[in-house]
Amino acid sequence: MCEICLSTPCRSQCPNAPEPIPVFQCCRCEEDIFEGESYLDSPSGQLCEACLDDMTIYEFLEFTGERLSRAEGSVYE
Repeated sequence: MCEICLSTPCRSQCPNAPEPIPVFQCCRCEEDIFEGESYLDSPSGQLCEACLDDMTIYEFLEFTGERLSRAEGSVYE
């Protein structure tokens, strides 16, 4: 039993708790993504929620390989 948190194993907030092991690494910022955190699983790799929040819609489209179409002519002619 831990002398600080009085638990076995230590609670995650305890200074004696082991360091969390990352599950993935963000392909954009290269920060670790830990168990329980949200991320986007893309063909380019895992994208952390912080990077996703910081992207404009145009950056997101470019990241996913999509692009906006341009309207030309009229389908009503």
